Amino acid sequence: MDETKETFDPERARGVFRELLYIHTILRRDLDRVAQLAADVRAGYPVQGVVDTVRDLETNSPLWRLREGCWRYCRILHSHHTIEDAAIFPMARRKDPSLNRVIDKLEEDHLIVHHITERIAALATAVSTNDTFETRADLVGALTDLESHLLTHLAFEETSLGPLLSTWNSWPED
Repeated sequence: MDETKETFDPERARGVFRELLYIHTILRRDLDRVAQLAADVRAGYPVQGVVDTVRDLETNSPLWRLREGCWRYCRILHSHHTIEDAAIFPMARRKDPSLNRVIDKLEEDHLIVHHITERIAALATAVSTNDTFETRADLVGALTDLESHLLTHLAFEETSLGPLLSTWNSWPED
């Protein structure tokens, strides 16, 4: 089975883990749009079409609506990871120190994802000012990297932290 596609049955998820899976489901759905956008850019899709697709994501995703359409996908993703890094991971380390290595990897993944999203932003600007085969290829590569890395990360996080988070019906006390 492809580990990037493995997900948990939401009916088996409990507590805080159910909330994490909800956010991950939205991120995966939007990544499907990102993958299609990468294919479109590769096929010569006009830059304005890329901009329109991003604007559509901004206004139609529940995560963007939650932030009143002001944040871009990458900022929402960064915020999600910041919350995990600042709150969920430290609590998980306290509750189950055997997860320290797993959490170290998840934190490293967050940095990698952040660098990829920054690269995407820079490349999208580059394509809008210098629309060449090379700039498009670079943008496609970055979008593909985001999809691949983030899907693997989400699956690993769910598999690794799901059992612990499923035991939290509310935020645990220290």
